Amino acid sequence: MIRLWQRLTRATQQGPDTDIRTLVRREFGLRVRQRRAYDEALTHSSMLDGDKTGLKSNERLEFLGDVVLDMTMANYLYRAFPEAQEGELTKRKSRIVNRKNLNLLGKNMGLHHLIQAKMRREDIHDSMVGNALEALIGAIYLDHGFKKTQRAVLLMLKHYGLDEQVNETHDFKSQLHQWATKRKKKLAFEVLKDDDAAGEERYEIAAKVNGEVYGIGIGRSKKLAEQEAARRAWKKVYDRRNASGGGQKRSNGDKPQASSGEGRRSRGAGSSRRRRPAKPKSESSNANQGSDKSSAKEGSRSRSGRSRSRRSGGNKPSESSNSAKA
Repeated sequence: MIRLWQRLTRATQQGPDTDIRTLVRREFGLRVRQRRAYDEALTHSSMLDGDKTGLKSNERLEFLGDVVLDMTMANYLYRAFPEAQEGELTKRKSRIVNRKNLNLLGKNMGLHHLIQAKMRREDIHDSMVGNALEALIGAIYLDHGFKKTQRAVLLMLKHYGLDEQVNETHDFKSQLHQWATKRKKKLAFEVLKDDDAAGEERYEIAAKVNGEVYGIGIGRSKKLAEQEAARRAWKKVYDRRNASGGGQKRSNGDKPQASSGEGRRSRGAGSSRRRRPAKPKSESSNANQGSDKSSAKEGSRSRSGRSRSRRSGGNKPSESSNSAKA
């Protein structure tokens, strides 16, 4: 994602183009045949103030280019993801066909250097550049037809990371909702500003967690502004989780060393205490065994003595009888 962002925001190495022909050839690989349509695509509506020559602004071509771009992306996604449902295809398309992305693409091409407007070059808004890019796609369609325009637009988008963007799976708003629900936090999106300057709506929305602002997003629709606010809020959540996680790891890393040492010492002490009474048990068992053996011996001796006494007692009567007879 970082490499893609760097690719989108890097400046053109050749410097700003001085002619639309060079830009169209380099970015789209096509030649300009009907110059009038391209000049119209670069004309901002501010140029019409006081004009009496019949000059036309790029608003009509912007409408046409928007439809061509939508159709190009819809056809590409429909064929590239045959198993995807309508909701998933819409999400993938919105990652490419959105105001912020088109503004970045136009600026990276250097298109803002070619826009004709009654204002200073540094006062040209990013949205004017994105609109001019759509108008330029409309002019290419009028000049070359849909098939060539579709192929040229896809090549341009792939050069700026189309495949990476459509396969990106991050939905910051959904992730933020899951995080808030899991932690029983209240997530709300509040509209801070609803501007309609220069005939173009512009929303500013804040993502709040338990009343605290976590991120603010700006877009030409509420949906785009909410997604941008959710992205900024999720980045704040991610940074806080990393910070708190690192602190816990350090504190836990200190505690186990002390507790493990104490545990080893306590286990050692406990084992020594258990070993000491173990000896008397063995001695007492040996003593008991010895006493049992001695008692057994004494018993055998007593039995042998009784047997001898019985035998001796049996002889005495015979002797007395013999003496009596004598």
